[in-house]
Amino acid sequence: MLHEILLSLSGHPSALFDPHQGHSHVTSKPITLLSPPEAELLASLGHLSRLHRRIRDHAARIASLHPSTVCRAVATAISSHHLDRFQRKVLDVEASILKLDASNVGAYNIVPLAGIVGEFSEWTRLLEWLWGISNFTLASDVSERGEQRGSEVASGAELIDKLRTEAQTGYPDIEEAALHLGAVAETSWLRQLSTWLLYGRLPAFGASDFFIEDESDEDLDFSVNHKLLPKFVTRHTASSILFIGRSLNQVRSLPVNSRSMSGKSFGVSEMELLPAHVGHLSEVKIPILSAKLSEAVANIRLSLSRNLLQHLLPQEKIVEILTVLHQFFLLGRGEFAMTLIAESDEKTQSRHKAPVHQKLSQGVQGILLKEGEITQTLARSFTVLSTLGGDDDHTDDILDVAAEVVHLTVSDSSSHRPGTPGRARDPTNILPRIANVAFNDLLLSVPTTLAMDVKSPLDLFMTKTDIEVYSAINAYLLAFRRSHLHLSQLWRISSIRREYPPPPGYQYSNSPEGKAILKRRRERNNTRTRDLRKVWATCAAAIFFLSEGEAYLQGEVVRESFQHFLHWVENPGTESGLEPKMSSGSTPSQVHDSQAQKSEQHDPEALSLAHRRFLSSITYSLLLTDHAFASTLRTCFAHVDELAAYVTRLQSIQQNLDLEEDEGFEDYKHNYHQEERDVKLELDRSRRRLDSDLKTLVGRLREIDSERVGVGRTGIVGKEAVASRDEYEPLKVGGVDRLLMKLDWSGEEEEEEVEDLV
Repeated sequence: MLHEILLSLSGHPSALFDPHQGHSHVTSKPITLLSPPEAELLASLGHLSRLHRRIRDHAARIASLHPSTVCRAVATAISSHHLDRFQRKVLDVEASILKLDASNVGAYNIVPLAGIVGEFSEWTRLLEWLWGISNFTLASDVSERGEQRGSEVASGAELIDKLRTEAQTGYPDIEEAALHLGAVAETSWLRQLSTWLLYGRLPAFGASDFFIEDESDEDLDFSVNHKLLPKFVTRHTASSILFIGRSLNQVRSLPVNSRSMSGKSFGVSEMELLPAHVGHLSEVKIPILSAKLSEAVANIRLSLSRNLLQHLLPQEKIVEILTVLHQFFLLGRGEFAMTLIAESDEKTQSRHKAPVHQKLSQGVQGILLKEGEITQTLARSFTVLSTLGGDDDHTDDILDVAAEVVHLTVSDSSSHRPGTPGRARDPTNILPRIANVAFNDLLLSVPTTLAMDVKSPLDLFMTKTDIEVYSAINAYLLAFRRSHLHLSQLWRISSIRREYPPPPGYQYSNSPEGKAILKRRRERNNTRTRDLRKVWATCAAAIFFLSEGEAYLQGEVVRESFQHFLHWVENPGTESGLEPKMSSGSTPSQVHDSQAQKSEQHDPEALSLAHRRFLSSITYSLLLTDHAFASTLRTCFAHVDELAAYVTRLQSIQQNLDLEEDEGFEDYKHNYHQEERDVKLELDRSRRRLDSDLKTLVGRLREIDSERVGVGRTGIVGKEAVASRDEYEPLKVGGVDRLLMKLDWSGEEEEEEVEDLV
């Protein structure tokens, strides 16, 4: 029986612990021949025997079937190290028995069963723990069925985090095993990481378990899957790791003769930097410390940026693209917005096929424009801008660049949101959460978005989600400018603001018939003027609100913030882009060192983080993150279009009525008197709705001002990460109170709302 016990503990099946069913031989049920104490002692050894075989078989399945190389390495370490130590323990016990060692062999060469059990008692807890780790890595029932579901298959990151947690225990044997397996797992993970950091390539095997994912093979679009990220890797470090690999892919994908966009050749190649990068990565020891890993990744990133990326993406190109974004997306060039709105209105009016009796409250939603016509609208706008250009060659260059990369696209009809930023989960890199209110369906009859192509190597510091935020801001600012222009154009309709046509001449007006005509026209004009007095008052208030709001958003927020950000980009090495000043105690050598530091440019990852902070800051200051304000403003813009349409329609009806009364031209197809009454009723309701929107907007601005007082700029992401003087800190522009001082409407309307506003 002693040989049977040792063979069973070594991993062989034994009838002593696992009797076969259906056998009638006396040896098939040996447990019945033992006393209860002996059976109890054998039960613990049987448990160890079964654990050994289960762990061995299950670890072999994991090593051959698991998709993660980290989990395979851990399974192999369990078999080759810990189970090997257990088998060596069995051999040591057997050797001591054969040598008649007094520690295991008693008098008359009797080997006590309790002594054998005592030799292996310390292994019970460890083998049970190893079995639990094996089941955590891959559920045993899953491996038996041959099915692998994501919820029952652990990733390498989850296993690393599990082993780190299990190492925090009071059992020395489990702590030692957890540290050993954790070292194996982290070493395997570090080898995967080195392939990406040094060569910019995903692991040849187990790429599905690596936290860097390739979304598109053609565009080299990589992203970070934070579910596959170990806890010792911070989000900022993961972003830097992603940036390094993407940069190496960008350098490799560009032709040799076109790697320099500035006309200069690269100082060194990426392969020449490999020994230095290996040296930085070799400083990371096992177990991996978060600070050490972050330091090594930062050193590799800075080395890559200073030696390669400054030539691949020069500062002049960055400033050029930022200028394009400011002038055309943030409407820094005012004539572009005017031209685009004018071309869009002309295109919409040319396609207006709605019947006259159709409800004007539907606006232009029933008009369909083809995608080619929308593209032609932007092209004609650029053509008009080129004719308005002055002697500034730089302005013409920016316009040429914009004509190549900027285009109008038709948004997806299933999505009513022009931009959906915030997909990233990094709290220091996440884009602002814009209110789910669409402004991109106001310019043309279909939802259109001003977009820009982000090509290599510009995608090193700018992503598609950044352009989505720019598109949302552009639609927001364009809607402001468009409503302001449409209301201002109502004052150009002379026939509705003054007596038109003018009264007859002196000779004709002195006759009885002329006096009667003159009196009738004056009464008609006075009646129309009184009817439209409230409409013009509401239009004037709306123009005042839109002009002051546009001046605040465009002048104080966008322009000042962009100038501050551009100054930081052009002046690296200074705190938030401020110029270094010559102090009384500074020497010429110190001034030279500061100028040398200034000559360097920011690395693309720092630019990317600063760019997102800039976007977050202006989005927060533009009130695009406040859903209540954005929703009410969107409704206000719709009511402005409605009011302008009713005024234009009323002017056309009154012209036809004047022809009937004065000249005798009658149109029997239309009852202009009834249409005039209907349009006046709808016009008064539209005026009331617009007036209510303006009051609601001002009230919401007061609420926003009170909510943001003393709270700080909580809407700006990445604010907590600004710890270094070289990092960008957004400009603190004036608060909403600066706008409210100009929009202080203390008096309420005295008129009573007697009509239904539906």
